Amino acid sequence: MAQVAGLASPVRAGFIRVKDRDSGASSLEWALLTPVLIFVILFVVQFAMVYHARHVALAAAQSGARLARADTSDAWQSKAEDQAKNSVAQVGPGLLTGVTAVASGDQNDRYIDVRGTAVAIVPGMTFMVHQRAGGPTECFRPDLGDTSTKCG
Repeated sequence: MAQVAGLASPVRAGFIRVKDRDSGASSLEWALLTPVLIFVILFVVQFAMVYHARHVALAAAQSGARLARADTSDAWQSKAEDQAKNSVAQVGPGLLTGVTAVASGDQNDRYIDVRGTAVAIVPGMTFMVHQRAGGPTECFRPDLGDTSTKCG
């Protein structure tokens, strides 16, 4: 192997190593990929927040439904709605905005719907969250052999 003046690397069989033409390509690739990677990470975080907001809304709806099913007074709807809103305020105060709770049902079945908007991580994207919980009212139903026994 021969040594060419001015080059630190050896030369083999007459081939001279020319300065690398790809220098800086790695920096350019990172400059182009970094915004894409940040956007993907923001999407993952956004969908995690929406998933968590759904769980908070479901927990609030279940809390309101428990109260609605056990309450025998005439004001069960407002109590259940307040309970659901308070649950959202306790569990995820900044997670859901514009929270509405609507109680519905009759003497036999009672339900509560919780709606809200999940926190936005990715600009320009809004996700509405809706969860519903409910069931039969808790009251004494005598066993008379009749399946149409109603509460109240």
